[in-house]
Amino acid sequence: MQSEQQYLQNYDPSQFEHPSVTVDILIFTVTDKKLHLLLIRRNTHPFLGKWAIPGGFLRIDESADQAAARRIREEAGVKDVHLEQLYTFSAVNRDPRTRVISIAYLATVPFGKLHYSAGTGADEAALFSIECTAGKNSSGHPESSGSKEDECLTLTGPDGEIITEASLAFDHARIIRTAVQRMRGKLDYTDLAFGFLEDPKAFSLSELRLIHEAILGHKLDIGNFRRTIKRDYEASGRITEKGLEKGAVGRPAMLYCFSQEDGPL
Repeated sequence: MQSEQQYLQNYDPSQFEHPSVTVDILIFTVTDKKLHLLLIRRNTHPFLGKWAIPGGFLRIDESADQAAARRIREEAGVKDVHLEQLYTFSAVNRDPRTRVISIAYLATVPFGKLHYSAGTGADEAALFSIECTAGKNSSGHPESSGSKEDECLTLTGPDGEIITEASLAFDHARIIRTAVQRMRGKLDYTDLAFGFLEDPKAFSLSELRLIHEAILGHKLDIGNFRRTIKRDYEASGRITEKGLEKGAVGRPAMLYCFSQEDGPL
């Protein structure tokens, strides 16, 4: 029987087809009390002129996580932000060029840290506010067709340009809906919302509530929100009072400091 070394020397990698692999980076931020997503307008085929999620092909010498970190540095000018793998989209005909599997990543970035520009294969980059009916209780496979009620997605650009699902490249509307669904579902049991804070060491509960409302797409009861945060975070020492806000007009707000635990938000 041949050894493993002999087997590898004689192995023919061409016996199996090799699909291409990309990473797509959903860069979310909160500004003007709304959830926003960074999109780029493609200047190459396929989907020339269409808006798309930033991304690129995986290099042969890097992992998917390394590729995602590289792309977010190139596209948004940021590093050391929360970045998590969302889902692997592998529908057979999702890319007209060839068989392409996309590993989508979700990034939560404070607005003040964004320094975005159009990268390779793009004419421009812009932040779009999101209206999405995909709720936290929506069910179904991320690559299934789902119901029309669950699939309504509208994005509005800084100049008022409104784009719908048909205006997006590839299957990016489905990827965006999946990401919004994931964020809404994680708000109750993770620290995801804290990743949008401009300064986690000095924030008010009102600032944190506005982030929750932007992600959920609806208003929250102020009293219930404060009680929930104090119960789940202040009582356990995850957030601590830092002192009253200085220089505020009117009644100053209490500022809090967030202590992040190891692991993902």
